[in-house]
Amino acid sequence: MDIQSVKTSTNVPTTTQGIDPNKKIVGRKRGIITDTLGLLRTVIVTAASVSDYTIGMDLLDQATTPIPPWPRPGSTPASKTASSNTVPA
Repeated sequence: MDIQSVKTSTNVPTTTQGIDPNKKIVGRKRGIITDTLGLLRTVIVTAASVSDYTIGMDLLDQATTPIPPWPRPGSTPASKTASSNTVPA
């Protein structure tokens, strides 16, 4: 889990950004959780004024939802129709 404050440009609407009082940055915060392979599991982007605790709790709530399994190659209906339309060599 990681949470970072990121500066925004002057063209960003003020309603979508905030001030991080600890780092004195005007912008947004992004929070991420990765799995053991380093793949992104959950991402949250908020105003910088939102506390790290709140972002962390939201990240953990989203990370506890189960991930659907990856389909096996050839098991989807699209791959079956594509393989039946191929011409043998």
